[in-house]
Order: sequence, then C-alpha cells, then structure tokens
Amino acid sequence: MVRIKDIAERAGVSTTTVSNVIHHKEGKVSPVVADRIRRLIDEMGYIPSLSAQMLARDSSHIIGVVLDYSPRDTFQSRHNLLAAGMIGYLEEAIHSEGYYMMLFTRRSVEEILQESRAWNFDGLIVFGLSQQEAEALQASYEKPLVLIDSCLDRSIPNVCQVSSDEVGGGYQIGSYLLSRGHRRILFLSVGDQEIDLLHWDGFRQAMEEAGIRNTDAMCLPISGDREQRLKQYEEKLPLLREQTALCFSSDCYASEAVNRLQALGLRTPEDISVVCFDDAAYARTAWPALTAVHQCLDEKAQAAVRALADMVSGVELESRDLKTATCVVERDSVREL
Repeated sequence: MVRIKDIAERAGVSTTTVSNVIHHKEGKVSPVVADRIRRLIDEMGYIPSLSAQMLARDSSHIIGVVLDYSPRDTFQSRHNLLAAGMIGYLEEAIHSEGYYMMLFTRRSVEEILQESRAWNFDGLIVFGLSQQEAEALQASYEKPLVLIDSCLDRSIPNVCQVSSDEVGGGYQIGSYLLSRGHRRILFLSVGDQEIDLLHWDGFRQAMEEAGIRNTDAMCLPISGDREQRLKQYEEKLPLLREQTALCFSSDCYASEAVNRLQALGLRTPEDISVVCFDDAAYARTAWPALTAVHQCLDEKAQAAVRALADMVSGVELESRDLKTATCVVERDSVREL
C-alpha cells in the first residue's frame, strides 16, 4: 500500500506538503510542486483514506439514506422491491452530484441521529417518517434533510419532502376500474399506513363522483402479518366472491393474493379482476401480470437528491413539497364487464 510518506520521499518534500495537495489546501505549495505531487499520486496508485479526508475537512461528502424498517409489516419491510429500486436510483443520483451514499435502516429517530453524528453526513434522505418523527428529527438535526414518502399533514421548516401523487394515484385506479364497468370493488390495505390512507382518499373520491355512496363498506383492512393475511382471504372468501374487482395497496400483496385466491377457486381475471399500487417487479412478474399504479422512481430519486444538493450548497428551493406523477399501467389482470 502506497503511503503519503512514500510520495513525499519521491517528491523530495514533507509529508505535510503532500497532505495539503491531497486535501486541496495548496495555498503555500507552488504550482510546480503541486503538479509533481499529483503526477506521483497517479503513477504510484495512491488511494486516499476516506476517514482521513473526513477528519481533514468539515464536509464528509457522504449522504445518509435511511430506510424504514417497520415492525408493523416485516414482510413488506424485508421484501420491498420498490425500496430496492429507489436505492439504485438514489445511488446513481448521489454519485452524479459528487457524493457517497451510506445506507442504513432505522427503528427510531435516536438511531438516525446517532448514525448521522458518527459519520458526519452532509445531509440525510429518510423514508417513511410520521409527522411526529419528522418533527423530532428536524428539531435535533442541523443539516439538510429530505423526506421521501412521509405523507406529512403539515410542512416542517427547513425540511423538503418528496412523494408521488398518492391521492391522484388512488383516483386514477378507481376511475380506471369504473371505466371498465366495475362497481362492486373492495380496497384492501394495511389500514394504519399513511400512504395507504392517501390511496384510499383518492379511490373513494372516484367512487363518490360515480354516485357510489356507501364507500366505507368498500374498504377491507388486511393484516400486516403474512400468515394471518392468507388466513383472512380464506375467511372472507364469500365476501370476495361478491366482488368484481379487488384493489390492493401494494403489488406484493396483490401478487400474493392472486396466488392464494387461485388455490381457493377464484381466478384472475375470469372470476375477479385485480389492480394494485407501486408497479414494482411483483406486478410485472405475477401471473397474470397486474394492472398497477406506476411510480416514476428515477424522477423521485433525482428530485430528492437535487433538492438535498441545493440545500447543502445553500441554494433556496423553489418548493419544499415536491410531487412526482403517477399513471395506470394496464396489463392482464382486469376483465371488462
């Protein structure tokens, strides 16, 4: 391994001079000497220590990305392909801005603060905080903070939130089912999740505009526990047979349900149509492939990283509440009546 001392000996300068060039503190180093040191760094294959760079400057050039690990629904937390896709797009966007990404999961605001202080992040991108959690984090975190899919009911000073148009997506999928002749529809979701509630608001609006009044009867809460959820489908089979379509709050729930209902003698789409939200790999690889509300993950990741980079640079944001569009992707899981 090449050391700073090795470069200094070859260049005929002190280790302090080499260190100043590496850390871009060249005020007292002549241009000729600085060029010679940079050439030797390339020739000798010196790789600077990231931890040393962090100690040498105020900026770590690291962006912390914090995923939600929800004890309410461990199946979704561990098998969330939407989050996996977002991680890839975030890493690309963060790298293009000249930063490194450090990913970790959180179970509390205190854990986020501990990691942030330990690594001296330049800023944080955090998924899925509640209003209370977001306000608690902002009160103790002094650097730029961007929240993704947090569904805040009121804005928080100096915090940018990025989310898909969840209410609009719910309205779109409800309108789509109505346009295909469906009116006996159940909306199935883990009822205490904020995004699901926004989906339901849009879905219910579409139903009410179509003249359907008893919309509360169209919402069926399902368990966050997979085994209990599968049992529910069997117990609720008579109710499900009365419907023409089911709308699931997540494509992983929908894919799972299609398989379970098939085993119970309820085929998709011959006996019952199925639609869902997210449009991750579960929707595309299910059989039949599922009609779904699509999120543009690339657009959402770029918006979050661009906002954070501007905040780190001291640029005033035009908006701190950024919405990305959704659309219905039609596949094979819906039968027209």
